[in-house]
Amino acid sequence: MEPVEIITGKTRLLGLIGYPVRHTISPGLHNTLSAALGQDYVYLPFEVHPTNLEKAVTGLQALGFTGFNVTIPYKEEVIKYLDRLSREAELIGAVNTVKICDRKLTGYNTDAEGFARSFAEMTGTGLKNKKMLVIGAGGTARAIAVKAALEGASKIYIVNRTRNKSENIVNIINQYITDIAESHDLDSIFELVPCSDVIINTTPLGMHPDVDKSPVEDSVLLKILKPSHIVYDVIYNPDKTRLLLCAEKAGCKIVNGLGMLFYQGIHAYEIWTETTIEKNILDEVYQAFLKISQRFG
Repeated sequence: MEPVEIITGKTRLLGLIGYPVRHTISPGLHNTLSAALGQDYVYLPFEVHPTNLEKAVTGLQALGFTGFNVTIPYKEEVIKYLDRLSREAELIGAVNTVKICDRKLTGYNTDAEGFARSFAEMTGTGLKNKKMLVIGAGGTARAIAVKAALEGASKIYIVNRTRNKSENIVNIINQYITDIAESHDLDSIFELVPCSDVIINTTPLGMHPDVDKSPVEDSVLLKILKPSHIVYDVIYNPDKTRLLLCAEKAGCKIVNGLGMLFYQGIHAYEIWTETTIEKNILDEVYQAFLKISQRFG
């Protein structure tokens, strides 16, 4: 039997903390990426009980980790244990990536960059000068809306059942970036879709196993959607939600959230390793990532 030396004393450590993390596909992505690049890193998931978050962060720092991802439910709470934040993370108010350098912990939000890169890759266009309609006002909506504003979107409409949540995002964008955001009730979708270039669903409506749900009724959408619309759903299981199927029927360009998930992980890896990943490597890793995601689908 030949000896196995995949992990040695020189191997650098990356990880994920959350609760739960048993179904995460992040280790598959990052370890595949390290193998493709010939980088001596290993990525491990850690299920951290809510009472142990501070200890976990301190422990990862003490163990010499290069960095780690943060997932539900700690993206906001982890901020209190960090030394500094990137501008995007500060505006978004949530962190999903932490880099440790010289014992200092810096928080980033790569969900925003993941969205922007997947949008450009899948649609062939950017966010600049786009009129965006964002459905939902949770953490993902905030990340997307902030990134769209920073990228030069001309208008951002945010619709949500709870107006105070959408108004909070609007205030952040208008006060700290540029005055282009508006908050609306869900009933306003009928009027707002014709005024928008891009419609984005950030709610869980349509996610497996509730595949028959949609944030907007099909009969309403089919009346107001045009082939020029881009419809983006952050859900990736199923790969075509009811919303996307309806938009496809209307002739729209449709995009699901798998690319966002992929590119947020890619950007995290770039931050940790200070590596620029060439497109041919990205293409190879993405094909492997598709296989990984299908196993967990």
